[in-house]
Amino acid sequence: MTVVLTDEEFGQLRVLLARAAGLAFDDARRDGLAYSIAERLRATGSRDVTAYLAMVSTVAAERQKLLDEVTIQETHFFRNPPQVRAMRSHILPELLSHADAHGRRLRVWSAGCSTGEEAYSTAMMLRDLLPAKAGWDVKVVATDVSERALAAAREARYGARAVQLATPEEIARFFYAHADGTYQVRPEICEMVELRHHNLVTEPVPFQAGETVDLVLCRNVTIYFSRETTRALIQRLYSSLRDGGYLFLGHSETLWQISADFRLVTLGTGDASAFAYRRPGGTPERRAALPDGRAALPDSEPRTASRRISVWEALARPRVLLPAASRPASLPVVRDALANGRYAEAAELAADLAAGNPMLAEAHYLRGLALVNQRQDSHALLELRKAVYLDPYAGLAHFLLAGVLARLDDAPAAAREYRAAADTLGGDPGDAGAAELGGRSVNDLVILCEQLQGQLAGVEPR
Repeated sequence: MTVVLTDEEFGQLRVLLARAAGLAFDDARRDGLAYSIAERLRATGSRDVTAYLAMVSTVAAERQKLLDEVTIQETHFFRNPPQVRAMRSHILPELLSHADAHGRRLRVWSAGCSTGEEAYSTAMMLRDLLPAKAGWDVKVVATDVSERALAAAREARYGARAVQLATPEEIARFFYAHADGTYQVRPEICEMVELRHHNLVTEPVPFQAGETVDLVLCRNVTIYFSRETTRALIQRLYSSLRDGGYLFLGHSETLWQISADFRLVTLGTGDASAFAYRRPGGTPERRAALPDGRAALPDSEPRTASRRISVWEALARPRVLLPAASRPASLPVVRDALANGRYAEAAELAADLAAGNPMLAEAHYLRGLALVNQRQDSHALLELRKAVYLDPYAGLAHFLLAGVLARLDDAPAAAREYRAAADTLGGDPGDAGAAELGGRSVNDLVILCEQLQGQLAGVEPR
């Protein structure tokens, strides 16, 4: 069965999924959603999309089945090698040391665990690192909104693709190999993982009042949420962490303009580096910190003038300038709509401005920013590419474009754009006062771009 969603049907489904689980679907995911609806029409016997919408709006069990259909993601063990190395070499040993001094209790939350590979990978690393002492209480709490994904996690039996990043030694130690080519996670690992159904958007954190965790893994989850939903979720994750606890996000996710509560910590060096977010407090930072509390990049080369485009060089470059009377009149209106969260209005205003001034890079950048805030990355991509073409020294546009490319799984192009952002930020005199910085310094953003570029260098091909 083939389903083509009308604009009205697509709009109704977007609202339903946003309310049910905070999921944000842009036009790039319209065909995928139509495929999922076709599967549910076949399974339920609904005569058409209208009848199915009536059912899913009132029947909770069918809403859950639709969520199962649209949220299944392919993953595998030990995914994202730079982060795995950082966890194995830095984070988990530190957390175990802290736990050894505070009752030998350690909790990890895999938030959005999908079919369980992340949670079991973490348990395997913990098993390797646990001291040979009695009295340890170590648990990985793995939650997901999809009952289908959790059922697969409970079965803990995976195909060869899922274990492709595990070493032969890890496979021998942690799995039983079956004759049909599948791999079963061993019971001693499964016992360390507690699987729970949980909705990250509509439910409180799945822990008792006052109970905190040492590490939260929430990777490649917020890319499906709106900006407002992500802010609320990150605040809940922050409240669930103990002082000094860590948060890992996916390689395409950052807390820039989402939360200033965490401290960014770099782990490792060069292409092998990764970064994590840390809740301040607890044991003293092992890494150098800058005066405002930001984590410094370890072992990185000193930044010199030759690595950055100076303000004077940028000003000397030819730019397309429209008559003064035509520029300021509408740009502040667009920015006001953005500042007040009216993203759809801002996108339309910026589109009108760009139509009348097609060579105005800032109009394309602001439209791209509005579209990103609506999770319409495929449309934002075109606008941001126009912006950096018209103004190659638009550092904020390079930064935004890099994030879009990362979320669209083009890691090499995203890394190049983060490098371009780091090299050009500050080249525009307006950078330092841009509202998008949220009061942070340009140098904060340069450091983040360098860290993101380094992490993307270690992303495995999809």
